[in-house]
Amino acid sequence: MTSPTPPVPLAHVLLHVRDTLATDGRVGELGLEVVAEGDDVVVRGVIATAARQAEIVSVVAEVLAAHGWSCPVRDLTRTPAVASPTTDPEQL
Repeated sequence: MTSPTPPVPLAHVLLHVRDTLATDGRVGELGLEVVAEGDDVVVRGVIATAARQAEIVSVVAEVLAAHGWSCPVRDLTRTPAVASPTTDPEQL
């Protein structure tokens, strides 16, 4: 017995995933790369906060499921390192 074929091609669904990652309030991040690698969906890029990063997998899984796909999601995003200033403030 074969499993039913999802009605929407994965490449098209990944466009929806990228759009949702940009517009959903839980993530709200433009410019993330979303690709299929083997059986996995992989998200790469820089995301502003750890709290937003923590929502990526659940948002992606929701969009995939809404289009009939069930794939493992790998979050390879990173948050920027924030360091203390190494110089004294500028005097005006």
